[in-house]
Amino acid sequence: MLFVDRSDGRRCWDAKPLNAIMPYLMRRRNEAAVYFSKDVDVENALRYVRRKNAELGDNRYSLFGLVLAAAQRTIAEKPELNRFVHRRGIYQRNHIAFSFIVKKRLSEEAPETNAKLFLEPTDTVDEVMRKFNAAVAFVKGEGNESPDEREVKLVHRIPGGKALSTFLFRLLDRFNIAPPSMIRADPLFASAYFANLGSIGLDAPFHHAYEWGTASVFVVLGRIFEKESAHAEGGGKPRRHVTIKVTIDERISDGIYFAHAASRFLRFILKPELLEVPFCPDAEESQSGT
Repeated sequence: MLFVDRSDGRRCWDAKPLNAIMPYLMRRRNEAAVYFSKDVDVENALRYVRRKNAELGDNRYSLFGLVLAAAQRTIAEKPELNRFVHRRGIYQRNHIAFSFIVKKRLSEEAPETNAKLFLEPTDTVDEVMRKFNAAVAFVKGEGNESPDEREVKLVHRIPGGKALSTFLFRLLDRFNIAPPSMIRADPLFASAYFANLGSIGLDAPFHHAYEWGTASVFVVLGRIFEKESAHAEGGGKPRRHVTIKVTIDERISDGIYFAHAASRFLRFILKPELLEVPFCPDAEESQSGT
C-alpha cells in the first residue's frame, strides 16, 4: 500500500494476535461472516416513540430511528464494532456512519436510493432522530439526489463507464488514496448498513456482506409481531417484537466482545430512556466493560 492510514480510518497496530492473523486465513468478508438473530421486545420502544411524538406534537420519533440510536450508542461504547478489514489489515474507522435504503414512494415503480447518516459518539437519541429525519426528507425530496446517485447516473451514461470507474476506484482504494469525497458519498463505506424490511411488512432475512466498501456490519429489521415475552416486565403476556438479524465480519473483534455489544444494543432498545443521556467516554472506562 502506498499509504498505511486512510481518509476513513487508521491502521490498528495493537490488534490481538488472533484477530491480526484472521484476515490472512479468511481473505474475504463473506468468508468471515457470522450471523446473529434475535426476536427483540419492542413494546417499551414503541410506547416511548408514541409518548415522545405526543409530547412534541409531530412524528419526529420512529422505531427505526430508535434502533439507529441504539446502534450508535453501542458503537460509541464498543468501538471495535467500528473496525473494518482492508488488504489483510484491521482499521479503526474515524467516524460513525450508517447507511440505509429509502424508497421515495411506496410503489414498485418508485426509485430506491441510499441515505448515509453521520453521527457523533455523544449524540443523544433526539440528535440521532433529527439527523435521521433530515436525511430521509432530503432523499425523498423532489429533484434531490444523493452524491452516489449522481455518480452512478454519470458512469451509467458513458460506454464502459461502470467497468472503468469501478476498476479505477478499486485501484485507488487498494493503495489508500481513494478521494475522501467519494468514500464519504459511498453508502457501503459505513460502520453499518441497515435494511428496514418491516416498513413494507416483510420478515427479516440475513443480509449478505458486500465485498465492495468497508462495512463490517449488516442489520435487517423485520415486521412487528406479537409473542409472549420471557422478560419479567412482560409477565408472560403477548408483547410486540421485531426480528433483528445481523451479519458481521468476525475478523474485527472476538466473540465475547460481540456478545457484550449485543447485550448493550438490546438493553438500549428495551430501555430507550438511557439514550437521552449523552455518552461519556470517561464514565464508560470506569465500568467493567459490559
